[in-house]
Amino acid sequence: MKTIDYPEEEKFPIKSYGFTELGLLYNPDLQPGSAAQSLKRWINHNPQLTAALIKANWRKGQRKFTPLQVQQIICFLGEP
Repeated sequence: MKTIDYPEEEKFPIKSYGFTELGLLYNPDLQPGSAAQSLKRWINHNPQLTAALIKANWRKGQRKFTPLQVQQIICFLGEP
């Protein structure tokens, strides 16, 4: 029997992302502003995620997410 080798799935890179950049990764079909608003809504409507981000030194209005903050977002929302 012949076996098929499947390449490993690429993991989502944990690095700094701009707010809109990350929003577009989660919502690629939306316009940049709408994608950012959608991500903002998800964060604001999830108190546990908001608390985890604040614990990771996130501030409302922050334009970039640190790698730790990106990890927290992925923990709650999954990979884009």
